[in-house]
Amino acid sequence: MSYRTVEVELDNGRVRAREPEALPAKARALLTVLDSSAAATALTCGELAERWAGLEKLPTEEANAFADDIERARASLPSLKPAWD
Repeated sequence: MSYRTVEVELDNGRVRAREPEALPAKARALLTVLDSSAAATALTCGELAERWAGLEKLPTEEANAFADDIERARASLPSLKPAWD
């Protein structure tokens, strides 16, 4: 099964693709309706900092294990060759 995101317009319950030939003749689909009237919520740096402080953090042991896993993965990657070689 493959997935594809297509921008569409709804008009009286009918779906119309914004790009020609974007929709197949017959298919099953899921539809997410975006509320265009909802105002975007812009946050200040202070508000973002407050929100960041309240986010759940990994326990120290789990965070260290995650960091070690990333380092092992980096070490296993082949060396990069310069673009001019």
